[in-house]
Amino acid sequence: MNPIANNVALALSFFLCISFFPLLNAMPDITKTCEKVKHKELCIGSFQESYLGRYLPDNANPKLLASIIIKIVVNNASDVSRNLKTTVLEGPVPLTPEVRAKYGICDQEVVSAMKELDKVRTAMEMSNRRSEKLNMQAAVTNTENCVKELTQVEAQLPDKKQFDEVVVLKEMLENIDDIIKTLG
Repeated sequence: MNPIANNVALALSFFLCISFFPLLNAMPDITKTCEKVKHKELCIGSFQESYLGRYLPDNANPKLLASIIIKIVVNNASDVSRNLKTTVLEGPVPLTPEVRAKYGICDQEVVSAMKELDKVRTAMEMSNRRSEKLNMQAAVTNTENCVKELTQVEAQLPDKKQFDEVVVLKEMLENIDDIIKTLG
């Protein structure tokens, strides 16, 4: 390797390393919080993979972590909803009326879950613990309903990946619910 390539590789490694320092500093708080949830690996992975999780302050508390993971999940839910709509409108194969209806119901449930998450965020800002818990449970129920709808037609789904995305979304919401329960 020539000297210029070595310097570029060294600089790239240095900047890559620096970009992970904020996440590494916050990792003990993330790990401690994620130890209390049902889907631990998904919880930690959500922070590591998201640009939002990379810029946590060193003293990130569970409430801050919950609000950040809510933002991560809302972004994920938007993608899931868009993928469901795209499959119905432009899917690789024509869908039966039953499958089309299940996708529609599932999409409505995902959109409802996003609305509930917005209510959770507002309740957190107002320190309204009761509303946080009720709206969070409603969001989890919405995604559970979506999973149930797709499970009924799972053999007919054109893309198993979408079903998996909905399941991951449900698990992420369960994690937020667990974090909120630890807040007191």
